[in-house]
Amino acid sequence: MTGDRTVLSDDFISNTTGPSFDSPRGIVLEANGSILIVNSSEGLIIRVDPMTGDRTILGERTPTVWDNFQDQRKVRYDFINGQFTPYFANPAPNAVNDSRVVASYQRNAGELFDVIIMNLEMADLADYLSGAKSMTMDVWSPAPGLTVQITLENRDLALPDNFPIGRHSVYLASTTATVEWETLTFSFDIQPDASVANDNVDRLVLLFEPNTNNGTQWYFDNLNGPELLNEPCADDPGDPNVLADFDCNQNLDFVFHHGPRFRRRPGSGVGGTGSGFYQRSTTEEFDVIVGRTNGDLMVPNTVTMDVIEQSGNPKEFRISLQQNADDGSEPTEVLAVSATTDGGSSYQTLTYDFSSAAGSSFNQVVILYDPGNFVGFEFNWDNLQMSDELVNNTIDVLDNVNNFIAYPNPAKDQTIFQYELTEAAQVSLSIQHANGQLIEQVWQQNHAPGQYQMPYATADLPAGLYFYTLSVDGKAATGKLLVQ
Repeated sequence: MTGDRTVLSDDFISNTTGPSFDSPRGIVLEANGSILIVNSSEGLIIRVDPMTGDRTILGERTPTVWDNFQDQRKVRYDFINGQFTPYFANPAPNAVNDSRVVASYQRNAGELFDVIIMNLEMADLADYLSGAKSMTMDVWSPAPGLTVQITLENRDLALPDNFPIGRHSVYLASTTATVEWETLTFSFDIQPDASVANDNVDRLVLLFEPNTNNGTQWYFDNLNGPELLNEPCADDPGDPNVLADFDCNQNLDFVFHHGPRFRRRPGSGVGGTGSGFYQRSTTEEFDVIVGRTNGDLMVPNTVTMDVIEQSGNPKEFRISLQQNADDGSEPTEVLAVSATTDGGSSYQTLTYDFSSAAGSSFNQVVILYDPGNFVGFEFNWDNLQMSDELVNNTIDVLDNVNNFIAYPNPAKDQTIFQYELTEAAQVSLSIQHANGQLIEQVWQQNHAPGQYQMPYATADLPAGLYFYTLSVDGKAATGKLLVQ
């Protein structure tokens, strides 16, 4: 017995009971002579006794999805050298990756070690050092033979100028495809700082083509990293009525946007949760964010969205529910509804009345910020969700008036003003522009007690926000009217 080992073939053929293996797979020779086989296609790890041939299934490779840019977005991106667009339509879907949304990344040619830094606390990394578990990522690369590196670090110890301190371990992969998707499996390379404990790592650094000054274009998706110390959505069952909250509910795939910056921003949403940060394009009069649903949904009665924007002036946010046939034709708009902020500097909930189209189907949501203008303002938005509750547009602030309402609201061709007088009174109704300028005095007359309905044509009014005021014996109540 010498312990000498001869590799006869990289194929493992099972002639007894047990799992069969298809290429590709990894083989590791352990110190005791055992053969450790990693079957990447089935996600299994098997130890083979070299003397008896006995096989033991040690477990499954179970890294967690860190980011797939759709419904699994756990990562906080703290620093990025290059041009990073986390919501980007897949440039070339194939059998490896047919996701609608991926990340686009253009490397910074001015940085020798261009980095994307992500922070999350990881569980014990011992299995990644041994090769028992591996990180994977789908990559669209410009050429074969290019190195992609992952470094796992302790962010308190690892500083930009103190290598190797704080760098727990380095993992490498190399591309084999050209301008198409492939799945890279990262293999352990070195451990620069062995003093960092396996359970004291909270930073992942991703490097495309390290130690080069290339400015190449990459796309990546489905980053499967080490298990997390605390899964952020482990106790959240999810809510299909929440289209996007940038935390545990992401039921929209953002396939297009005009603005230069659109990112998930942890900690900046309502109550310290995540939110979507967006910078509007200054070259687009009708700047859009387009999200696709997973299949057809029924139009709800109400949609709400929390927004905060820093312009200091009231701004229109329009939501268009659409049906996209995926045949190259223009989407069909089911209904578009607008709401306007109050110009304040804190989050406010905008409410959209879609009841006039309730029961129709849609599979696309388009959000427009300040449509019809060329501005580059930034805003955060959160909790885009649907509800079957009806919007309450009634105004009950006058002593002798009940159920003062305008419907439909938003209006296209006309709206109907309805109210009930509990006693005789002098009544007037007027319509004003958003700046308060009078458009029309609809009527002014004495009314006996009873219920009243007054149709009002809106077809000749430009789309936008208006106010209507009901005055009863000198006391007034005002509401908002949206015209489409």
